[in-house]
Amino acid sequence: MKKILLVLLAILMLCSCGVPEEPIPEDPVFEETNPGENCTLPEEEENIPKPEEPESVPIPEEENKIEIPSEDFSFEKPEILYPEFLTEELSSSPAFKSAMEKPSVITYEKEPVTDCLAAVNFVEAFEKGEYAEFYLYSFSYSDFDGTYRLYYQHFTTKDGLVYREGAYLYDWEGNFEADEKTVHNFVEINERGYFGIGWEWGDLSYYKVISDFALYENEAKHRELKEKYIDPIFTITVSPQEFSSASDLSSDFVWLFEDIYNYENGHDPWQEYGDYWPVSDMAELLNRYFNGVTKEMIISDRKSIYDPETDTIYYPGGRGGAYPEIRVCGFEQNGDILTIYYELYNPEVGEFVENEYFALKILVLSKESFRYLSQDIIERKP
Repeated sequence: MKKILLVLLAILMLCSCGVPEEPIPEDPVFEETNPGENCTLPEEEENIPKPEEPESVPIPEEENKIEIPSEDFSFEKPEILYPEFLTEELSSSPAFKSAMEKPSVITYEKEPVTDCLAAVNFVEAFEKGEYAEFYLYSFSYSDFDGTYRLYYQHFTTKDGLVYREGAYLYDWEGNFEADEKTVHNFVEINERGYFGIGWEWGDLSYYKVISDFALYENEAKHRELKEKYIDPIFTITVSPQEFSSASDLSSDFVWLFEDIYNYENGHDPWQEYGDYWPVSDMAELLNRYFNGVTKEMIISDRKSIYDPETDTIYYPGGRGGAYPEIRVCGFEQNGDILTIYYELYNPEVGEFVENEYFALKILVLSKESFRYLSQDIIERKP
């Protein structure tokens, strides 16, 4: 119990931190950070698969309700710590205004925009068997179909139990009618800033309630590095491939071309080429990011779909599935060689998906020009 309270107090202290104000340099010279401080495996940490829905007390069909305890208790209204993640439409919506009057944590596109005090106080009250309430408002917006979404959850704790009610909504109007009601006997906030709820002997459901900006140093700079250097080569970072030269990546060149093309143009290659991609165009693009990519390398593992008459590769697509998230955890620069350290994590829980982290080495030629040199997989020290 003491250990849990100490962890929660540490998290509460972290939550008071704002966004680092240190500017990101415009030139390619970066301040070094020690990857060991941010990429070290915490004690007793294990690979955690994507969680299933938590077990819950069944609701009798004839009643279709669980009695939620209600008492008066004092609380502090949430404070907006990260306004850069808000939109004018969201902040002016009735649901958002309602959330700001309750003991809430508010997220937008899974990014916490408020402090975590409500969640921390709730877990502390649960541990003490006291009464408390906590609201989690998870807002999102789909550019694809213009749909506004809100996952609304209200948690109440008393006498060592947690009562949860929630609803999926397709507007931000704030008219809540709970259609999910469950009871649980365990909650926590893990070291990656996720609030977990479920049964002590079963799987938990997790929700991000503490921003990475409050948990990690240099988070703004690390995100800048990820966007510029890691996102263009999604294929070999989300499923990391070791390489020491471009010749080691022949089996990945079609997917790398797709990733880089999409990164540069904001849409996929099919809109320009259809299902037949010119090898010469592929080689030209890939050589802007890797040294020494030849047409023969691109074709070598794709001979069955290569047409020599048109010099094209037939590729109608074929990737799918769920992928882990990437977080940069350190970097260092020696002259024009930049090394970025990153890790993979389960976005549903925040925990490592592997007991490894990765080092991507890059030759920086100018502010906008660079070449990928190598990538290593590094085993975490116990």
